[in-house]
Amino acid sequence: MQQLIQLVEKEKLGSQLVTQHTLIIDEKQVSHGALFFVKTARKTFKIMVPAPFHEALLAGKLTVQSLMKHPEAMLLS
Repeated sequence: MQQLIQLVEKEKLGSQLVTQHTLIIDEKQVSHGALFFVKTARKTFKIMVPAPFHEALLAGKLTVQSLMKHPEAMLLS
């Protein structure tokens, strides 16, 4: 996560809105969270937020900075 934070600060993407995401839903149609995509100049990072915390993030305008600072956010490799 530290690498992503440094890239976001370097490229000044902190105030950019997160527009790409997908819900993680199992075969019984139960939501287990959301996967958010943060694009930098070199790479697209995937950040997972488990249920039920993802619902509050999807309800409002989500910035890259607020997503990275969320206590339940996990960077996937």
